[in-house]
Amino acid sequence: MQSWPNLFIAGAPRCGTSSLHSYLQVIPGIYMSRIKEPNYFSRAVIGDGHPMVKPIRDEGQYLALFKEAGDARVIGEASPNYLEDPEAPALIDRTVPGSKVIASLRDPVERLYSNYLMMKNNRPGMGSFMQEIERGLANQVSRSLGVLAPATGLYSQQVERYQAIFGDERFLVLVFEEWRSDVPSALQRILRFLGIQYDVSGFSEPPQRSFSEARGPLVRYLFGNRTISRASEALIPFRLRKLVRNAFLVRDVPKPPMEPEAREYLIQHYRDDVQKLEELLGRSLPWCNFAKRAQARNTG
Repeated sequence: MQSWPNLFIAGAPRCGTSSLHSYLQVIPGIYMSRIKEPNYFSRAVIGDGHPMVKPIRDEGQYLALFKEAGDARVIGEASPNYLEDPEAPALIDRTVPGSKVIASLRDPVERLYSNYLMMKNNRPGMGSFMQEIERGLANQVSRSLGVLAPATGLYSQQVERYQAIFGDERFLVLVFEEWRSDVPSALQRILRFLGIQYDVSGFSEPPQRSFSEARGPLVRYLFGNRTISRASEALIPFRLRKLVRNAFLVRDVPKPPMEPEAREYLIQHYRDDVQKLEELLGRSLPWCNFAKRAQARNTG
């Protein structure tokens, strides 16, 4: 019998989903697919003809990702685009009734800038951040034409869709800035959500670089080649990949500051959506780009 996954780390991109995926891999009772981002349930955002991402659409190939799960109680995968994809929540719930979903959300301004820096590192010739924002907004309908996708950071409707279908018992929202500062506590919360008992108080994670760039055009090619990255995911454990990457493939450089014009533009672009998200979650969010505005709103 081939097993369907019952846990999905659904996003958002550049919000630590790779780290969460790797953390859960070492927890007894949990099996996470070696291949990350199969995008099997992302049909609207990641179309079959996407020029940069090749989703796994064949059911047999998808289920083969979990053939080594054995008697694991939790079987999972991580495809960040599931959060934004309007069809994914219903499709997941219909295919795997009772499954659970975890989302990690990051300040949308910082998330988009992180995505821009990653893309710029892998693809020379990109414009300024503001230029790429404008290009992404102009190509929202035809996603494949734009490098950046500002709409990905409009979380409120995405969260609302999952809340409506999965409810609080099967849908967990984490805040990137919070769990990155205390990984063991975040893991304990995740394990409670999954019904797994395991002591993570002594959990340690691989060291993280604050910012780095690829060591030349060959490394950029390796990072941008999806076939090569898929093969490395299947053959090399995450921690070893991280060690090799940090030691040989990238170098530390100062992180370039965000253009003030772009920051202010994005704050205005996301402001109302962040307010709606806070209402949905019933809490304030620790996002510095919006904290002063939220404080002014509450005291006004």
